[in-house]
Amino acid sequence: MKKVLTTAIGTGIIALFIFAQIGFASQTAIESASEPTINVEPSYLKVLQGDIFTVNITVDPANEKIRGAAFKLSFNNSLLNATSLVQGTFFSGFDTMLYGEGIKPALGKIDYAEAIKGDEGEGVTKPGTIATITFEAIGERGVSKLHFEEIILSDPWANEISNITVNHGNIEIVQLSSPFLVYGYAFYEDNSECNSPVVNVTNLNTGKGWQAETNATSNYYQLVLARGIDINASETLQFEVRSPDGSQSNSTCHTLILEEINNGGLFSFNISLKAMPGIFDTGAPDNPYPSIFGTHSGTIKPSQTIVVNRIYTYPCVGTGGHTEYARIWGNSVNAHANWSGYAGDWHNLTFNTSFTLEPGKEYNYTIRTGSYPQIIHHPGEYNATGGKIICNEFTDANGKKYTGWIPAIKLWWEEE
Repeated sequence: MKKVLTTAIGTGIIALFIFAQIGFASQTAIESASEPTINVEPSYLKVLQGDIFTVNITVDPANEKIRGAAFKLSFNNSLLNATSLVQGTFFSGFDTMLYGEGIKPALGKIDYAEAIKGDEGEGVTKPGTIATITFEAIGERGVSKLHFEEIILSDPWANEISNITVNHGNIEIVQLSSPFLVYGYAFYEDNSECNSPVVNVTNLNTGKGWQAETNATSNYYQLVLARGIDINASETLQFEVRSPDGSQSNSTCHTLILEEINNGGLFSFNISLKAMPGIFDTGAPDNPYPSIFGTHSGTIKPSQTIVVNRIYTYPCVGTGGHTEYARIWGNSVNAHANWSGYAGDWHNLTFNTSFTLEPGKEYNYTIRTGSYPQIIHHPGEYNATGGKIICNEFTDANGKKYTGWIPAIKLWWEEE
């Protein structure tokens, strides 16, 4: 082997290309337009299982003279099978010798090298293709990197060129989309039909969300997704379902199994609703200013039954507005909540006990705030969702007293 190389290209090329003696030099990408580059082209390709396709390994000398080129390229052999390696036209017009071990499918590697024979001083200055590789996509789905593990480009005197820009490649195998049907029926808590339900579905693994089709005269819902794109086996769908008037709802999750994916759908996924515990919500005012922290006191008169274990405070934009202390009492209710600092879900405080506000009854509140909460500037009764609220007195942080400075809050219940 050494005699052949000596006769053909001289001892300088032997020093560069006899891999057993010197090995390869790994390269990393360097951002420079003046350096020679070696590329996988195309750099990204999307294929289907069973597709046969080619990629080119190209070199741009960037005004250097290239006498020899060698590379080792790795690929994922569980996704791709390299079927052929063909000499390119980069060294066209020169008498060259080929090296390397070619395709090594068991290792997922391709080893290729080529150099100009003859006297020193010869080299290629124009961009071109060193080699063309044919692959077959054998995996169902996934991304295989085409990664240059080792590279050598040599100058006309068989010296290795030290600065090379390297551009690797990626092959993505995708699945053909096929329809995946999700359908079922929604029922009220008493098992009567809930016509025209609102059904929102979210893939918790990807964050994608959809609203199912429904009909005003039926409790049926359906949703058509794309198998392999919208959903896959082991992913979890969350169903948020509510009645048209919002009085009843249900939130439930289902993790898809392979059998359901193969069958093309999640069939007869029926959902039973339950009555909402109610909510008291002032909402955020159009203009919450002036705002300052202090202590609000007044009364709440619900218009519906409201089960409560939490209080939320609307903050002014860009501030940490919050409630530091809240107490609600009257008509057999006496509950309080304390703030524990800027940690976790600090806008929501949990009361020391769950309680029920009954419609038509009046309850007292004391709410002490911090930072800059939103304030509703409204004298007398204010119509909120779920009832009315009055602020009899607000004492700000400077000791000044006002009436009609209503805290922008929400009283609600969350299962713990």
